[in-house]
Amino acid sequence: MASRDDKRKRRHFRIRKKVSGTAERPRLCVFRSHNHIYAQIIDDMQGHTLVSASSLNGDFKDYEGHRGNIQAARKVGELVAKKALEKGIRKVVFDRGGYLYHGRVKALAEAAREAGLEF
Repeated sequence: MASRDDKRKRRHFRIRKKVSGTAERPRLCVFRSHNHIYAQIIDDMQGHTLVSASSLNGDFKDYEGHRGNIQAARKVGELVAKKALEKGIRKVVFDRGGYLYHGRVKALAEAAREAGLEF
């Protein structure tokens, strides 16, 4: 019997066959753990991470509360968008990592859109 994480990884591989980041439009990849949320903007052609943000960043020092909830995901979305715009990245393709577009993943994506990223 496949575990929940095995099923998610299978969905992620299926998504990654179709979703790839380029220099003009890099990939915004989301990883969700039980206690934290991570976001990276990746150029798959070069194999480089251009921007990253997570609930473990130093920018979260003043953050009160649990770092794995929707409010933390919103803050990570704003943070990754701010860093991307500083590097001149406006358009990205969204990779939800096999997770449902719901809850923390949706909050991160909407916050990144509101902060100026286009996807």
